Amino acid sequence: MFDNCDFLLGESDSIVVIVPQSLPKDMPLVIEVHRNGLVFLSGEDLLGEVPCSRMEVLQRLVSKAKVGLVEFLQGAQQFPAYISAVASVEVKIEAAA
Repeated sequence: MFDNCDFLLGESDSIVVIVPQSLPKDMPLVIEVHRNGLVFLSGEDLLGEVPCSRMEVLQRLVSKAKVGLVEFLQGAQQFPAYISAVASVEVKIEAAA
């Protein structure tokens, strides 16, 4: 399970999530966007919980149905040149009453 990740922010509110481990390829991936962070799931399995207070990142994620993921493993000599997985985005931020 991981507790950190990074983000590539591009033009037109584009975003790619950089994760520090290999992701399962046999189950759908989901990123839940919560008020204080992100939860990464593969099917029912928890892959990671990442605190995130960066409003720009959270706003970009909630505007997407899917987001690309890049696996950047510890010790890798080069940054990967491709998106290795796609996750569905589920918004779990409740509107203020």
